[in-house]
Amino acid sequence: MTRRQLNLLEMYQAVLSHLDKFPAVWNQLAPITPIVESLRKTVAEMLAQSQLQAQYNPAGYTKRKDAYMFEILEHAFQLSLKLRSYAKVSKDHVLQEAVDLPYTTLAKGAQQLVLQRCQRIAQHARDHLPELAAYQVMEEEVAKLEQLLSTTEPMTPARNVILGSRKTATRNIPELVVQARKDLGTLDDLVEGLVNDVTFVSTYFNVRQVNERVGRSAAAKEKK
Repeated sequence: MTRRQLNLLEMYQAVLSHLDKFPAVWNQLAPITPIVESLRKTVAEMLAQSQLQAQYNPAGYTKRKDAYMFEILEHAFQLSLKLRSYAKVSKDHVLQEAVDLPYTTLAKGAQQLVLQRCQRIAQHARDHLPELAAYQVMEEEVAKLEQLLSTTEPMTPARNVILGSRKTATRNIPELVVQARKDLGTLDDLVEGLVNDVTFVSTYFNVRQVNERVGRSAAAKEKK
């Protein structure tokens, strides 16, 4: 939530808290009750969406994915150097062409392309594993790269789901603010017109002033 939205939410909660402290002043007034309940429901949904927004933060997923990608590139590049040496010595020009990749080329482009390059290196190493023993390529090294690749592949979809959920919550909050403002505008008029307890009314409008309301004339200048 933005700072403005958080300020509004705090103010809506303060208004409801004031109403809940003095229910006898207003809960017998038929026009007010449904508006208060509507506001209460909207504020509860705002809180829920705010919690979802905080919960679905993709930053941690991005950092974890980036760390795995770095590790994959390091393993794949080291394997490619050994494969390239083997290909040159054995005069396997096809293999040499496939694995002769500078680090910058290996790491260049979209993540899926990078993963595909690394997967091909892992497959070449697997296919030539017996011959690569003299080049210090062990089964464990190839298996490690394969394991990293299998771990990283599901990460982007998972991150995108998290990001999508966060965007949904972010998109819902402004709509809820509009509804809360509408309810509160109606409630303002009802409290001012129907409630006879002067202290209650004064406190109500003081609470409304905390984060948003600066008087009716000023408020009218800002579209709610």
